[in-house]
Amino acid sequence: MPEVSEVKSVIVRPMQGVHVIKVRGKLALGCPPLLELRERLVELAEHGEFNWLLDLQEVNMLDSSGVGLLAQTMTSARNRQGACKLLNLQKFPMQVLKMVSLLALFEVYDDLHTALESFSAKR
Repeated sequence: MPEVSEVKSVIVRPMQGVHVIKVRGKLALGCPPLLELRERLVELAEHGEFNWLLDLQEVNMLDSSGVGLLAQTMTSARNRQGACKLLNLQKFPMQVLKMVSLLALFEVYDDLHTALESFSAKR
């Protein structure tokens, strides 16, 4: 009998021309959420979609691999006239981004509605 499939660690849903990407788990080397996020972002990029809002409410761990992916994601979006913004950034990941001097490069929001409106203001 097949096992019940596990809950996805990355869920993408389009909202108002933006792809809201909900991540659950650790963004760390060897962890499924990191690998799955990378795959979803590649898929979106292949379809010419570069406005991304990463909902990190359920991400409490971020290592150098996660930092690297976030930096790469932001750069990739900006280079294609898009944007990568962060939603619901938790304390530890925020401290890590601040420690490596990358926090200031991201727009960080605590409210979904406000975050989505920020993409409209850019257009």
